[in-house]
Amino acid sequence: MRESLGVVFENQSISTALVDADTPLLGSIDEFRHPWGADGTVPSPQASARALASAAEVATGRALRSNLCPTVVGVMCERADVRELVSDSLSSSPFENIELVNGLDARLAYLRTVDALIGVSPILAFWPDGSETVIAAVDPRAGVVDSAHRYDTAELLADSSTFAATLDLLVAERDPVPKMLVAMLVKEDSRQPSAEAAELAGLGFLFLGERTQLAIGAALVAADRGSEVRSGGGMAVRPVNRVRRAAAIVLPLLLMLTGLLIALSPDGSRAVSTDSPNIGAESATSTSGPPPGAALQIPTLAPCDPVVPAVPAVLRRSDPEVAPLQTDEPTAEECTPLRVG
Repeated sequence: MRESLGVVFENQSISTALVDADTPLLGSIDEFRHPWGADGTVPSPQASARALASAAEVATGRALRSNLCPTVVGVMCERADVRELVSDSLSSSPFENIELVNGLDARLAYLRTVDALIGVSPILAFWPDGSETVIAAVDPRAGVVDSAHRYDTAELLADSSTFAATLDLLVAERDPVPKMLVAMLVKEDSRQPSAEAAELAGLGFLFLGERTQLAIGAALVAADRGSEVRSGGGMAVRPVNRVRRAAAIVLPLLLMLTGLLIALSPDGSRAVSTDSPNIGAESATSTSGPPPGAALQIPTLAPCDPVVPAVPAVLRRSDPEVAPLQTDEPTAEECTPLRVG
């Protein structure tokens, strides 16, 4: 699983999308759209860059709470003055791998994730760009644009017949002939006349109204560029939070294992050695105590009565003649009886 984050700064909104680059056909895992400059005002470049960084941090926090760690971030920005401040505004974020993505690459990457376009090629795709509308002949499978034309939006979408005549000219220029007209991020009120124009031109029609489609495309482009860097010998950049979390998990485990080894050692403190024994060397023994297996000599008190040698009470005729033992009579030791009770 390769989590990637896409952030798109537009004139009236900031969009974020979290995707899995290994399964792009499943769409976004999480997405959000923040209004920005929707009241007609134009915020300063510094304020816009801070808002973009804040949106990226919010999306990253939402991903981390779900145990997802984006490895790369793709940023698409329409304003050039804000685009210049993106790197500085995201310098304090946990990401170092930040990819700037243009709008065309983001759109082409998103088109490859649309199920309805699998096996359909080429197509005519159109999208708004300011006061103009761009119509491009696209090969979604190859991810390339064969040709593109700009038209005034008010004139092109004045009625369906005008739009259909324009499509007829574009289809006549193409070989192979486009099979479908795809509307990307156009207004809802332009959906019906666009569908009628496609029908008049003999084309299929597909309306893509997902508001975060550019953020999804930017995330996929950033993931592809990141994989190219790693395959070329570059170092993959990991978020700082993931490294810190791994250290916080591994360190207590190491301490616990060390304590367990100490507790299981024979004397509670000696470490277990994996070295093979030295054959032929005398084993070192401690001289501070008795050798193993030796009985301990327990001192006893001398009895109060002198010891008298024992003699047999009766000698039988069959007993051999044994000379009496020559023993020294023990000297009586001074004994002081102890009174008990």
